[in-house]
Amino acid sequence: MKTSCFKHYAGPGRISIARYAPRGTPAGYRQFKAMAPYKHMLKMSIGPYRSIYFGEILKKLDPQKTWDHLHELAGNAEPVLLCWETLQTPDDWCHRRMAADWFAHHLGVEVPELIVERSGGTANSHTQQIRLDL
Repeated sequence: MKTSCFKHYAGPGRISIARYAPRGTPAGYRQFKAMAPYKHMLKMSIGPYRSIYFGEILKKLDPQKTWDHLHELAGNAEPVLLCWETLQTPDDWCHRRMAADWFAHHLGVEVPELIVERSGGTANSHTQQIRLDL
């Protein structure tokens, strides 16, 4: 499993964990709304956002069952969890990376961010960690 944003990844295994996909998103992605933020969270700073995302949204989910379900949704492809944010600086954050850290904390699995390099259009992965107080 990896994470990315709608803008940078249009390949196989796409699963939206956003409230909705951007207009013009190529068809073929799946949706898992149970990991989407609430509408009122979209303009929040990271502190209150994290508190609600971990304390309300992810708390309702079983990490292993969620992991398994996301792999089922992706079919034969590797799941790539998508949201809107492009994460261009180390200070940027989003809920897909929080979800990745949730999986790491509960299942001991690394879920790297898929990075598309501008020079050749190739995709590489790296892990961006967000400090969790679970």
